Amino acid sequence: MNVKNQTPDESNERKVRLAARTFLVFMILSFLLVTCAGANSTMEVKVGVYPNEPLISQEQNGTAIGLYAEILESIAAKEGWELEYVPGTLVQSYQRLDNGSIDILPAVPFIPEIEQKYILTTEAPYTDWGIVYTYRGSGITSMNDLDGKRIAHVDDIFYESFNSSPGNGNTNYSFISAGSYIEIFELLDNKETDAGIIPRSYGEIYEDQFDLEKIPFVISPTDMVFALSNNTNPEIAKQIDADISQMITENGTIHYMQENIDKDITEENLSTWESPSWLKFSVGIGGGLLLIFVILSLTLKNKVEEKTYELNSKNRELEVEIRERKIAEEKLKQYSLDLKNSNELKDLFTDILRHDLINPATVIKGYVEFLMEMEEEPRKKEAMEAIERNNKKLIELIENAAHLAKLENMDDMTFKTLDLKEIIEEVIEHLIPKLEEKDITVSFNPSGSYPADVNTTIEDVFSNLISNAIKYSPSGTNIDICVKDVDDAWEIEISDEGEGIPDEEKPFVFDRFKRAHKVNIKGTGLGLAIVKRIVDLHEGTVEVFDRAGMKGTTFKVRLQKTKI
Repeated sequence: MNVKNQTPDESNERKVRLAARTFLVFMILSFLLVTCAGANSTMEVKVGVYPNEPLISQEQNGTAIGLYAEILESIAAKEGWELEYVPGTLVQSYQRLDNGSIDILPAVPFIPEIEQKYILTTEAPYTDWGIVYTYRGSGITSMNDLDGKRIAHVDDIFYESFNSSPGNGNTNYSFISAGSYIEIFELLDNKETDAGIIPRSYGEIYEDQFDLEKIPFVISPTDMVFALSNNTNPEIAKQIDADISQMITENGTIHYMQENIDKDITEENLSTWESPSWLKFSVGIGGGLLLIFVILSLTLKNKVEEKTYELNSKNRELEVEIRERKIAEEKLKQYSLDLKNSNELKDLFTDILRHDLINPATVIKGYVEFLMEMEEEPRKKEAMEAIERNNKKLIELIENAAHLAKLENMDDMTFKTLDLKEIIEEVIEHLIPKLEEKDITVSFNPSGSYPADVNTTIEDVFSNLISNAIKYSPSGTNIDICVKDVDDAWEIEISDEGEGIPDEEKPFVFDRFKRAHKVNIKGTGLGLAIVKRIVDLHEGTVEVFDRAGMKGTTFKVRLQKTKI
């Protein structure tokens, strides 16, 4: 047909036919390119499968099931991998990873021992931890109640972590090895064991089938990831991480989206394409509209995916926060129980100090004094004097330890208005025998009364500080005590002429069982710890520094004045 002689209708018909054929050729070429690319990128990947329901396991027909199997299937469909599942036990699967007979092992713990041997992914679809179950009415409410009890387990990381825990070295457990987690539940249900260690992932699915209770204790929270053989291309691990990070999370479950496009266009369809002009025109218009619709759909899809990804990221962050908070709550409950037990042990120890130890020491003191009055032989008398000196130190240690333990258990105390001048003068009067023994004088020249809201235990502060000044001062020296009026507080300074305290030891003088180094002077180191605790309960401060302008040490106590 001569183009110049075409009518307008024939020209339009030709344009429509050309557009329709161009669109069809474009769609066919796109399909062939996608098909070829998919065929060329197919890669065989061998995956180990072991019983770890619900994360990974295998049905009787050989199909791999579980969260990690579904994730891997989704990634394989996207990346063009052909998966071959190799079933076995966990031990067999690790051996196959070692010799390279499998490429990937799903749902393994991200722990240093595994990380050193294999290539691990970093994205964790699930975090698992061990939970201790017991039957109702067992009387087991904390880890301390498990001492001497029967504990059922399988050989997994949670049992190994529990058994190797530092606090379990002095605990007597009777372990029962079970063949599966469901067997542990059955043993508990029949009361054939007192407790059992079950992963959270398994327990959340099957615990409702049994009448059991959980102990508030979390064992080794662990991210479950994919492990790759060292013979496997490391890029596969990176690809798995990238795909997992893009998966959509809905209500805590990984959701997968796959698109399967099937097309059936053959060469015969093209070669036999002959239709009326109206049909060609309709196809052309329809194709154009379809192309516009596809473009709009892709644009809208991209926008939806961007917003969905942002929402997914927020949801993942929220899930992580909830998961971490839940673990923290479980740990806090356990810490509270441990703290309660610790306080009970401290109270028991304090009672033993106050009653069971002080009484025998007091009896020894009485008998030694009696024997010393009757004994005339010098050597025996010297031995008795040594016994008396050491027994006095023992009584002082017991009394100080009991006093400090009592103070540590106090959160507050009652106060009344007392005169610090009278308290200090009374302490000095009680210490006159020690002062005369070393020919030491005390300079204390009060200018009036010093009223303060204090507890009677404040006397122990001044008694300890002045006694220390006497103990560490050379004979024939002077101890200076002064009280200064500073704003709304009284500052009491007690200065001696001793050898002083090295700067590196000053930060530790108030720590229990730590004291500045003193030659030929021994003690428990509890006196200054008692001083610090009493002053803290008074909301005051106590400091130590070198004496200004001369040799010696100054202790400064700051206490609030009486509020008018």
